[in-house]
Amino acid sequence: MKMICWIRSDFRFDDNAMFARAAELLVPGDEVEFVFWLNPGYIGEYEARQCYFFQALEHFYKKSEANGMPIRVISGEEDEFLEGISGADLLLFNAEYVEPFKSRDDAIIRKTSVKTERLLDRHLLHPHAVKKKDGSYYKVFTPYRKAFLQMEIGSVRWTDIDKLKEHYRSTDGADVERYFKQASEQAYEAGEETALKRLDEFVKRHLEKYDEARDFPAIDGTSRLSHHLRTGEIGIRTVYERIRQVDGKGRDVFLTELIWREFYHMILVQYPESKNQAVQREYRDIDWEEDETAFEAWCEGKTGFPIVDAAMRQLNETGWMHNRLRMITASFLAKDLLIDWRKGERYFQRKLIDYEAASNIGGWQWAASVGTDAVPYFRVFNPTTQSKRFDASGDFIRKFVPELAELDNKRIHEPSLADRERCGYPEQIVDHAMARDRAIARFKE
Repeated sequence: MKMICWIRSDFRFDDNAMFARAAELLVPGDEVEFVFWLNPGYIGEYEARQCYFFQALEHFYKKSEANGMPIRVISGEEDEFLEGISGADLLLFNAEYVEPFKSRDDAIIRKTSVKTERLLDRHLLHPHAVKKKDGSYYKVFTPYRKAFLQMEIGSVRWTDIDKLKEHYRSTDGADVERYFKQASEQAYEAGEETALKRLDEFVKRHLEKYDEARDFPAIDGTSRLSHHLRTGEIGIRTVYERIRQVDGKGRDVFLTELIWREFYHMILVQYPESKNQAVQREYRDIDWEEDETAFEAWCEGKTGFPIVDAAMRQLNETGWMHNRLRMITASFLAKDLLIDWRKGERYFQRKLIDYEAASNIGGWQWAASVGTDAVPYFRVFNPTTQSKRFDASGDFIRKFVPELAELDNKRIHEPSLADRERCGYPEQIVDHAMARDRAIARFKE
């Protein structure tokens, strides 16, 4: 039997359902090969998300090659991929349940004569696993979390790499080096080893106080594992099992965050239209403001609100944004500026190296009060209050808005007109009190 492992966003050997399954199935006389399908039409512009993806792929590509298992790259459209796998007896791949990837996979299964097997890997549970007693799906997180915790979670599956090596046979593939070169302008720390090291550091140094430190962007109090999970450099079961070995409130709060990831994945599978439409139907016709000047100021971190600007500059410079700041900036765009949340969601899609459609869409709909179990529409974050509460010393603002560095801990949150003129920092593009009243009135309509 000739077997192909179709690699997508699962750049690791351990805790990888596909590789573990392949090693289990191999018997004397069988052959296995790793394949990566590179469709140039899917790549788009090389912004942070694409750059990190290809750097993670490059790391795994070279690791596989060093282990004597070079990945064959098939470049082209669907027909080229189907032709490239046509000689196999079995195609293994880790499942994607959200669109458009599920439809892509369904089409491959339908059109190929090769036997296929897709496996649960990227999430702890199948999106249809957690249901109410009547068979319907949860729309509120708290009861979903309670039901989730009653479910049996699959354990980490270790891969017999030596067995894969023994049966590995590969043919020449397309040149992928030029894509790696294009992605190398900004260097990130990628790779399975980096992800595992980060998990170890987080558990040992930060997990105990995660519940207290996670909201403060100037502190290294979060796991910073999201981009590694996105590219599959670390398995979600590896993270889940390691975290569960620790006791304490920090552990419980972090596990809740992992369950939010599962919840939003389930929601996107049930509501695939939520990329472009609010889950709550009554908010699908909000009269959003058409203000490109304000939107550009938000994108560039030039709104005149220091915490918002620092957050957006962090995103633009690093490809990542602290979770508390994601809520602040999203609320500011959707409520203070009353600009369509979908524009912000798509901007984050371009810029985040950890972009996951389900979590990003869910988070944006939450902040904009249009999604499932969202914040009430009358709750509008005050960016200045948030700044004083979560960056009291102004350290985060100083790092990303250096023109305000000379201001003291009080003035840095609300620079005076004189401070702004002296520092070369813009005036506020909107009055928050007015904006809050406007947003509440617009949502009431």
